[in-house]
Amino acid sequence: MARNSCVSSSTAAAVSASSSSSSAPFNLLLKTSRDHFSQLHRIYFRAHLDALSASSHLRSRNETCTSSFDEGGFERAHFSTCNCCSSNGGQIAYASSSEGFDKCKYLHFNLRRRRTSIRKIHASGSLVTSQEEPFSASQAEENPRWAFGAGIQKDLERRLPHYVSDFVDGLHPKAVASVFFLYFACLAPCIAFGGLLSHVTAGHIGVVETIVATSGVGVLYPLVAGQPLTLLGPTGLMVVFCGLLYKVTFRLGLPFLPIYGWVGIWSCLFLLILAAIEASDLIRHFTRFTDETFSALISLGYISEASKSIGNIFKQSSSYTIASSLLAVILASCTWRLATFLTQLKNSRFLVRSVRNVLSDFGPPLAIFLTSCASHLLFPSVPLPELLIPSTFSTTSGRPWQVPLLSIPSWAIAASIIPAALLTLLVFLDQNITTRLVNNPEYHLKKGAGYHLDLAVLGVLMAVSSCFGLPWMFASTVPSLSHVRSLATTSKSIHISGDNAEAPEENVVGVRENRLTGMLIHVCVGASLLLLSVLRLVPMPVIDGIFLYMGMTSLMGNQFIERLKLWFCDPELYPQHEFIETVPRAVLHSFTALQLTCVAALWALKHSPYGITFPLLILALMPVRNYIAGSFVAPPYLDVMDAH
Repeated sequence: MARNSCVSSSTAAAVSASSSSSSAPFNLLLKTSRDHFSQLHRIYFRAHLDALSASSHLRSRNETCTSSFDEGGFERAHFSTCNCCSSNGGQIAYASSSEGFDKCKYLHFNLRRRRTSIRKIHASGSLVTSQEEPFSASQAEENPRWAFGAGIQKDLERRLPHYVSDFVDGLHPKAVASVFFLYFACLAPCIAFGGLLSHVTAGHIGVVETIVATSGVGVLYPLVAGQPLTLLGPTGLMVVFCGLLYKVTFRLGLPFLPIYGWVGIWSCLFLLILAAIEASDLIRHFTRFTDETFSALISLGYISEASKSIGNIFKQSSSYTIASSLLAVILASCTWRLATFLTQLKNSRFLVRSVRNVLSDFGPPLAIFLTSCASHLLFPSVPLPELLIPSTFSTTSGRPWQVPLLSIPSWAIAASIIPAALLTLLVFLDQNITTRLVNNPEYHLKKGAGYHLDLAVLGVLMAVSSCFGLPWMFASTVPSLSHVRSLATTSKSIHISGDNAEAPEENVVGVRENRLTGMLIHVCVGASLLLLSVLRLVPMPVIDGIFLYMGMTSLMGNQFIERLKLWFCDPELYPQHEFIETVPRAVLHSFTALQLTCVAALWALKHSPYGITFPLLILALMPVRNYIAGSFVAPPYLDVMDAH
């Protein structure tokens, strides 16, 4: 009884304290409609009642909870310090113990809904019946009237106010370091995948075409895209698709390049339609399960390519000695570790802050320069594999640049729709998942996204590339995430629990969002054709070390990898994470095992003769998460492990 009276008196005090600060908007609404005022008062009172109930719940657990209000008396931030739950800025929270799970989740969810209703009424002066905020991949405002192409228009309206600042924000030393680092990170895939393309297409598309496409598309995309931090480039999935397409055309006795061109044109048409009907909003059905499975697969691909490149030197058929093989391992390892050490130097105690920041920003480029110099100065007589760069600027086979699209029969043009549909699905999933990873809330991006605009721009660029026999450029997951991290400002925090302290966690404070770095990176890639003699001084093992660095850093923050590492850790020394403290250990490991099975299945399919169906298995991750994982994991636990 005493507790109820305390809550009632506190509630009355809260309502009384807030009435003076919110009198202006209330009077305005009262003049508009007395009914609206009464409904607003009830919602506002219930929100404060929930807040006080939650505070009482937290105090009973010896925790702290704070609330703050803006000038209008409306709640701005709730539970700014709350140890029993993670409110994430007022969004759905999950308690760290099972007994308080349902209550804490209910309170936070209702506070969010009340606060949303109050803000909408305060802004518009009328009551809004829907209390839930809409979720859209494009982050557009709720609009009941749908129009063809409206999503692209909204993306343009959202990004245009930031267009000038996108270039101004790129004028910073951190951006310069990002350009140098990612120049090598983007050039190496051009050479590696360009060589593979030349092999699987019998020389129709090779290294020169790949460099030209990467440079041209890479400059145009950040110039007009909605999310310029996403980098385009050649990918292993594109190489697999082109190889299978060449086999089909060879069996049918059709010329490869005209079919290739029409597949790209049809795919462009499909992508434009998908962008116009706002199909990218379907990406909201993808969860952290899909994002992290796809990200882990691509990151492991980079690590695998680097390891394979170094392992080839050890083969008996290799022309290199054992000294060359050992030096290659040392150079790759040193490049990887040195780049990692320099990047993390700004969070250490060494040197003064200004020097630490400069070395950290230029960490990967410095690692490339130092290890390349060491190989030439310390081991000048030991031969090492070099970058396979062409000596002249011409097509690989000597063909004309323009593809004769009308040199095939009309039925072949129409039949190209079939592989184009599979290509469209692959591009749609790869583009949206990669852009979703770039727009991760953990990076605290401020300028908004542009999913529909990005898809339309990519489709047009694919059509242009197809007309000239250039390889299609996809959203490159690992370079894109490395791009964001290279422009990020980070800090480290240490959480202490009892007598044990966790390892420091690196948190992103903000990212220097701009269009300039993406453009300059690919300008440098194109200029590589003018600096062939200089680039040959960089040993291939050094580039392999950068591949290792990119793959390993992209795995950082991947909750799937964190859960996987728990299999090899002492349960008494598990780190303090929400999903570890909330979810039972058996459920946690079972969910991780399912995700590991999905990664293994994707890896096997990608390297099989049926790799062209790879997009279908990515699409199947949604029902796997919803039905298979949902069959043995309770919904509250599934939400905890699968929430961003």
